[in-house]
Amino acid sequence: MGGRGVWFIGRRHGRRAAGTATVSVHVRELAQLLNSLDPSPFWDRDLDRSAAEFIEDEFRDKQSAGVWHLHVFVHEGDTSASHLQTAVETYYGRLANSARLALREHIWMGQLALLGGVAIFLLSMGIRGVLGGTLGHVPSILDEGLIILAWLALWRPAEALIYGWVPFYRKRRLFERLAGMRVSVRVSAPAEHEETSRPAILRPNSST
Repeated sequence: MGGRGVWFIGRRHGRRAAGTATVSVHVRELAQLLNSLDPSPFWDRDLDRSAAEFIEDEFRDKQSAGVWHLHVFVHEGDTSASHLQTAVETYYGRLANSARLALREHIWMGQLALLGGVAIFLLSMGIRGVLGGTLGHVPSILDEGLIILAWLALWRPAEALIYGWVPFYRKRRLFERLAGMRVSVRVSAPAEHEETSRPAILRPNSST
């Protein structure tokens, strides 16, 4: 597929005022924000990975703000924000749902692992008690091995349930916030942008 090189420029510092966080990105045309290989309609297409990573990184540091705004400055072509708003909501809605399912699966697997750990713990302690009652004295190596095995069986499941869910929850929360952010599209001349701001990202993407 032939075509001219495209570029994406994002402003690295969003503005925050009165509980509102704003991130601005500059593109030549709106289509650059979307995955060019996705055959879905405009509103249902995935975001371009470079653009999505930039947006996520910027808003990740602004989660204390109550309202998120994404300002897209377009230099040419379509300037309608409605389809882009729907595309953003759909894309991050899917990611939020996937993160929600991953969190649920993590907790479910952690609970199953904990049940298995409890079973191994009880079995190890039971074997230790039987050997102690039968032999009168359990060799120290075997005794310590059973104790270590018993506690290790509980450690990983407990860690997963106490701490392991946090990254899944934070990712789900981020995607939910991004799905609900407000998107606006404005017209901006390339020359004006180059004079007033320094680009944070400049990535030429060659079409093949």
